[in-house]
Amino acid sequence: MRLRRSAAVTMRRLQFLALRKLALPLLAVPLMLVMKSWRKRVLREDVLEELIRSPHAVLATCHGMFLHLLSFSSLVTGRGRKLVVMLSPSLDGRLLASLLSYFDIDHVLATSGANAVGGSLELIRRIRAGDIAVVAVDGPRGPCFVAKEGFLTLANAADAPLFLAMTSGRAGLKFGSWDRAHLPLPFTRVSLTLVPLRNGDECDNQESMREVQDVIDRSAPEMHSRASSASMRSSAPS
Repeated sequence: MRLRRSAAVTMRRLQFLALRKLALPLLAVPLMLVMKSWRKRVLREDVLEELIRSPHAVLATCHGMFLHLLSFSSLVTGRGRKLVVMLSPSLDGRLLASLLSYFDIDHVLATSGANAVGGSLELIRRIRAGDIAVVAVDGPRGPCFVAKEGFLTLANAADAPLFLAMTSGRAGLKFGSWDRAHLPLPFTRVSLTLVPLRNGDECDNQESMREVQDVIDRSAPEMHSRASSASMRSSAPS
């Protein structure tokens, strides 16, 4: 039994190495070319400038919009700012980290068990040191487009200003995932809207959550489902 388990682990690691060394470069280059062809538009350039000039910040988005957001990453990294995300320490997470490196996006690894706070503390340290953390308000497993409080806790702990990034683009390749992620076709218009949010001493978490959910609902009405509305009603204080 142990020998069989060891062989399975070895095979998994060999598959990971093959994906990272062979398949990933073949995937990353076409993906970057498709993203480069998109007709990108930033609707709030003043907020983008505010984000870049902030000594440190948290940039929140929805899980399914992260793929779109990659195409705008150079607007931040090209100005000398570092983007960082927190990923699972699994092989899948490490494979994603390798892909993000093509976009100059760094990462910290989440931890589990008794040291579960380790990854969060490292991310907080990176934010305080001047990096911009990118987090999904509805991650890691949804419901889709329903914000949860983890990103507020992170921003407050790092004493960092909070920004919300919402993207839109006509659907192309759909993945059928819970977050409704999709890859727009080449030369499609892809838009980014940035919204500065209040956090920390300016308002309590419930007020911030209402503000974030309101922005999500207004920015992506075609994506907002009955499930998210039901979840909001069930989580509302009585």
